Amino acid sequence: MLQSLKQIYRQESPAERSQRMVPAALYGALVATAYVWALSLVNVYSFPDLPLGMDWLRAIGTWIGLAVAFALFGAIAAWFTEEYAGIVGGALIFTALLAIWFLISARTQNSSITAQSIITTLPLIGVNMLAAWGLRWAARRHIAITHEKDPGNRRNQMLKHIGIILLIGLIPGLFARWDRPIERTIGQLHELLQAAPSDESTRARLPLRQVPALQDHFGVDYKIYARQSAVAVGTMDVTVRFEDGFVMSCQLPVATEIQFITTCSEGEKFIAVR
Repeated sequence: MLQSLKQIYRQESPAERSQRMVPAALYGALVATAYVWALSLVNVYSFPDLPLGMDWLRAIGTWIGLAVAFALFGAIAAWFTEEYAGIVGGALIFTALLAIWFLISARTQNSSITAQSIITTLPLIGVNMLAAWGLRWAARRHIAITHEKDPGNRRNQMLKHIGIILLIGLIPGLFARWDRPIERTIGQLHELLQAAPSDESTRARLPLRQVPALQDHFGVDYKIYARQSAVAVGTMDVTVRFEDGFVMSCQLPVATEIQFITTCSEGEKFIAVR
């Protein structure tokens, strides 16, 4: 094993490897950038009738984290000289790093959770192999374009290449646009909050028992921040931030028609009220 690693290391000099590693890392960061901002903005601009807010701190944090991770992934995949070694080796190393990150995030030494974290990352090997191939291809194509003798042709090819990379990141982010059930769920909450100041009959459908202070803020403008729940399948984590500073958080199911909204609490994070 050690002998094989030494042989791989001697195949190229660091300068030769960096010709692939630098563009692969940059294109990895570019893919992550396109994906995160498409993911963050697609719903805000797709549903202009809903007062959806943009969580800039969350978006920027996600962007930085994924950009660094994808840049590291690109550099690892491009470090290997041989194509097969870069695809397989890059995918295995990055999958192992993901498993370590999951374990650190769990903050536990429980063996069952350790096994669960490892099993969760195993299906990612195939996806990571495809991504490693893509980043190596992007780096190879970049190098080929930079060796183009005609400046005009080189510029046009580079613009097309960057456009392709952006599309690779944008398309998965755009596919995160909410479907009809999610739109209907958020829309129902918005309709109830809009009707509550003038229509007392709608107030019974709002979580006044769990959040009694809500009635003091009827009529105040607000923004809704919603994302898929990390703890309950088929549920949205929704935060309503009123302009006067009041905040309410809810967990709303999207599979059924909502008659009464009761799973809410005051504050930035939902806390079950018994």
